[in-house]
Amino acid sequence: MPSSDHDMFDIAFVQDSVNSLTESLEAHFESVAHSLQDTFRTTPWLPDSIKPTPKPPSRIPKVIRPPVGYFEASGQWLSEHRAVTAAIVAFVGTGAFIVWRRRRLDRVKRRAKRAKNGARTEVIILAGSPHSPITRSLALDLERRGFIIYIPVSSLSEEQAIQRESRADIRPLSLDITSQPSSTEETIEKLTNFLNTPHLPIPNSAAHKLRLAAFLFLPPPSYPTGSIVNISSPEWSDVLNNNILAPFTTLHAFLPLLTFHQSNVVFLISSINPSFTPPSHAPESVVAGALQQYVWTLRKELSTVNVVQLQLGHFDFGTLPGEHQQLVLAQDSSRAELTKRRLGEKTYKGSPLRELHNGIFDAIVRGKGRGGTIFVGRGSRTYDLVGRWVPPNIVEWMLGRNRSNEPVLPRTRSGDSLEGSVEWEKLHGL
Repeated sequence: MPSSDHDMFDIAFVQDSVNSLTESLEAHFESVAHSLQDTFRTTPWLPDSIKPTPKPPSRIPKVIRPPVGYFEASGQWLSEHRAVTAAIVAFVGTGAFIVWRRRRLDRVKRRAKRAKNGARTEVIILAGSPHSPITRSLALDLERRGFIIYIPVSSLSEEQAIQRESRADIRPLSLDITSQPSSTEETIEKLTNFLNTPHLPIPNSAAHKLRLAAFLFLPPPSYPTGSIVNISSPEWSDVLNNNILAPFTTLHAFLPLLTFHQSNVVFLISSINPSFTPPSHAPESVVAGALQQYVWTLRKELSTVNVVQLQLGHFDFGTLPGEHQQLVLAQDSSRAELTKRRLGEKTYKGSPLRELHNGIFDAIVRGKGRGGTIFVGRGSRTYDLVGRWVPPNIVEWMLGRNRSNEPVLPRTRSGDSLEGSVEWEKLHGL
């Protein structure tokens, strides 16, 4: 190696050593200076004038983000509020499922079973007043769906009311429970023979027998209203005989036939007034309570008969006369007057009768609510829950009841179809 190159290598090596030594000394003195400044700055007995000034805060450069889109902002909000999002999704999903299921069930065709030759085979007995709009509506609907309808009658006017419909499959059934027991047994025996006899609707066709599919107990058109003090003993006798003893006695007479055919027994009971037990409606509350207890007992004692209770809400009768527009809230003028005084002049639209028709068909044919309770009509389930769990004082406040100016209703008599006052002694012999 030449001497000049060797000298240049020595000079570069010396420069690098000096630079590294200088940098290390500079870093050492800088750390010592910082430590002394921190020590002087934190020493309390030194005056502020000789303390070193603090370091200026480091500036962080501001980052300008691009504008967030609508979907990105929505996704960010949903991720930040997961509990609210889950509640909204559950509420909307449940509501959509209920609406979809209800519309789907409404579109399903509901028809009674028929024989192979197309003849009707299912028989239903409607125990209700032929003059009642709900009895007429149910009879026409069930007959249109393929059932044979029998309506018990006890007078000539009731039989003529059924014949005026001019429907071959809506027939009167002469049954007067106030008469001798032999007359009732004779009527049931004729019906039993009619059901068990093979029928030939078309010559040279296969014979078929009829089956008693259901026995429906319908509510009366109206109840007496007024204070308990103003309701007389004959009126109470009519209410209890026509609405409690009459259904009990009728069902007792048909029990062998119902058990043999394993039929359905359906009780249609009001849900609004009995749930609240408002003043001036004692007869309706007493009848509803007695029927509910009777239904619960039947379920425990009758294993082969399906006993179903339909809790009725508010229905809209559409084009029927004004006093029959509402099934439960305003059955006569006095109850309509009381409802207007408490709830104002505003009218509340009820559920269509199609919902009641579908509910009864599902209970009879599809076994819906087997051995249980079905809530049908607007407000039926709500009224039941409020009456069971809400304190009475809050219920009275919701109804707008004021004890100081409670309206006094005039006494009204029951509008049941049985004529006159039915004496207790007439039923003791059955």
